[in-house]
Amino acid sequence: MLALLAAGAVVAQTSLSLRPGASEVGFVARRFGVPTASGQFQHYDGVVALDFARPERSRIRITIETASLHTGSSLVDDFIKGESMLDTAHHPVASFTSDSVTRTGERSLTIQGRLTIRSVTHPVAATAVAEDDVGAAERNGRLQFRASAAFSRSAFGIGREVNVVDDQVEIAIKGRLGQ
Repeated sequence: MLALLAAGAVVAQTSLSLRPGASEVGFVARRFGVPTASGQFQHYDGVVALDFARPERSRIRITIETASLHTGSSLVDDFIKGESMLDTAHHPVASFTSDSVTRTGERSLTIQGRLTIRSVTHPVAATAVAEDDVGAAERNGRLQFRASAAFSRSAFGIGREVNVVDDQVEIAIKGRLGQ
């Protein structure tokens, strides 16, 4: 699940890491616009190399251990990790790899990439915002950020018979990237 997705403003030659403890990777599912399920992934890894001046040189790769999902309810965890949803026994990893990065504002980016869940890959667009000054992030190798994307559950074969949440699932990543 994505998220998917980290963003920042650093030179492409500088690789920053997305790690648990300094950031959060989560999801929200809604029904008629009202959040009905949300959770966090505890184990994930990401490498982010961004050049804010020349974003086309940027690259982002994130992997998530799907079984590390926690919603606060073991019943919900077991259901989402189960065969009809994430099927973590057969698909232990979800990933996102960027294809292109476009600067959309002083501190914002659009990231086009490929999201893989349940061994199915589809294009996904994410938005990312640097919370820190871009110049300071380049100098100190740390960047506060937030990023989000949405994907269609049905496109990935997730919970086709589930009607308690809408088809679109939001992914949110926030926190700090660092060296």
